[in-house]
Amino acid sequence: MFGTMNILTFFLFVCGLLLLAVAALPYGIYLYNIHYGKKQEVAPPLVNIPAITIVISALNEERVIKERMENIANSTYPKDRYEIILVDDSSSDATGRIAKETAERLGLTCTVLRNEERLGVARSYNRAFRHAQNPIIVTSDADVFFEKDALERIIERLESDDTIAAVCGDLLPLDSSREETIGEMEGKYRDYYGAMCEWDSALDSTFSFNGALIAFRRECISSIEEEAGADDANTAMQAIRNGYRAVYEIRAKVYEETPDLFRIQFHQKVRRAAGLIVTTLHGRDLLRQNRPFSKTVYPLRIMINCLSPTLTLIGGFFVFLALLMFQAGLVAAATLLVLGYSFYAGNILSSFLLNQIYLFLGLLRFRKDMSLWESTSRKKA
Repeated sequence: MFGTMNILTFFLFVCGLLLLAVAALPYGIYLYNIHYGKKQEVAPPLVNIPAITIVISALNEERVIKERMENIANSTYPKDRYEIILVDDSSSDATGRIAKETAERLGLTCTVLRNEERLGVARSYNRAFRHAQNPIIVTSDADVFFEKDALERIIERLESDDTIAAVCGDLLPLDSSREETIGEMEGKYRDYYGAMCEWDSALDSTFSFNGALIAFRRECISSIEEEAGADDANTAMQAIRNGYRAVYEIRAKVYEETPDLFRIQFHQKVRRAAGLIVTTLHGRDLLRQNRPFSKTVYPLRIMINCLSPTLTLIGGFFVFLALLMFQAGLVAAATLLVLGYSFYAGNILSSFLLNQIYLFLGLLRFRKDMSLWESTSRKKA
């Protein structure tokens, strides 16, 4: 009996380690290439500043929309080179009115469109695109804040290469500098995430966009798919499917407030993970293209978004179970080793594991309709 138990324990332990190794493989490839792989060159400054249309979809954001409009007005991008279209997605508060009044006070060209019923982000964007006057569209969330030069940086990247059809800015938590907060954990994860997207972009393209700041050419992308997951990732997929590049501009910084309550952030992250997974699986036809994105980037992202979370949880469970079945002294030593590594790694390890849980739960709910959403702004009452 003792020998049988030892064999079973060894089998579980080895299987668990193998599963964890496979789950970690794509991250290891990214870690190597972040440091030693191909880099994007800095985009040259704009010679001619193109006219752009900034599109925002907002739901019940009356407590933040005034500050948001002021943030756009403080941008280094000239006011006479952009218009704003805000789609009020059937808010029950004064979001639309406050946005319009603030824009008039600041001297901004702003059109407010109100949906009589909830449409969700993608449908709201597509409605706004039909009213846009300019050849470049910039989409952004209502509860994020640009650095002053963010619009300039993202348009520089878009204009730097005719093969680029869409560009995404770098999203960071507004409060990531605070110690022992949700924001600090998210900040460490976002730093690594942005570096991954930078390497994707240097190699070819990335579809790991975030909705905080995206710019694209209307001649290349006429609309966003409304039933294929996340609107932000779908913008990138549309560019890639049409034969262009979709890239990440890490110099275009955008900040979002991290929810005070972990429960709210948890819901937000699982919803985002589910949307990203839907988009990831929806684009499988792109594997047939003969380009670096299809041969390298996309397979790695499929593994990270769809396979690694499950392998991580199953592998971790097998290892934990094997340790419980083994001698108490080794369990204690292993526990001390894990605790010591966690202390050395800080919040990077805990943030990584937490994001594996988000992705796994996203896999469980990715078939649900996620076209409608609720505001998770900290400023929402």
